[in-house]
Amino acid sequence: MSGTVVHGMTMIPERIRREYAGKAPSEWERLRSTPITRIEYLITIYCLERHLPGKGLVLDAGSGPGRYAIHLARLGYRVVAFDLVREMLEFARDRLATDEGGAQAVCLAEGNIASLPYTDEAFDSIVSLGAPLSHIIDPQARSSAVGEMARVVKPGGKVLITGLTRLAGYRSCVYWPCWPLFDQRLDAKVRASGIVCGSHTWYTFTAGELEDLVQGVGLEIVDRVGCEGLAAHLPIEHLEQLETDPKRGAFWRDLLLEMCNEPTIIGVSNHLLVVARKAGA
Repeated sequence: MSGTVVHGMTMIPERIRREYAGKAPSEWERLRSTPITRIEYLITIYCLERHLPGKGLVLDAGSGPGRYAIHLARLGYRVVAFDLVREMLEFARDRLATDEGGAQAVCLAEGNIASLPYTDEAFDSIVSLGAPLSHIIDPQARSSAVGEMARVVKPGGKVLITGLTRLAGYRSCVYWPCWPLFDQRLDAKVRASGIVCGSHTWYTFTAGELEDLVQGVGLEIVDRVGCEGLAAHLPIEHLEQLETDPKRGAFWRDLLLEMCNEPTIIGVSNHLLVVARKAGA
């Protein structure tokens, strides 16, 4: 495998290309840019290392600029980084060119996760991280995307899927404050739609809704995780202080990982991660 971009035959939604034009570097940096995104990365990596089998071929469905794909390659996996946006894949290719641990283990492919160009049971595991599923506004296309992941994973394989949560969106309107986004929710129809229009257009999930979507394509739920966990919407300055405190910071890190799948906090985390398994094997 290599860092060559393979161009898929499916249509690339123009909206998503426009929204992410010029943003590959900032997307790469996002997961280490603030205390809360560093926690998102910490908890997500913890889940990958806890639930994936330790070897095999992984599809990173909606890979963005490749941060998770490169991490998985360093752990010894072979990875297909699959994304809608060519710019993201080209950025990942450039990163791979300077990464001895991942360059030969990652293949880059362009296409739509709602129509994967792979044969049935082609992958040992699937990950879809950073909420690419929330970019899909059409409910049938969302179902198709999850169904496609279920189709191309081998029996017994794990599928890890993330989505943005609806309750966190409500809290964010007050936390920032994002009054234009708050005003959107004054309309009951908009609120019921789950769609948020800001710098990006997102579909937001309740925890039960994403689980139903995953189970609806025949996958078995193994775990449910809030990627920001206890840290969601806590003061940034306090999180920064904890990062630099050797004693309290170590305890806080352990507590975040210990409590990341606590049911009472999953729905208010910014990102919900569902771990599922395909029956068989």
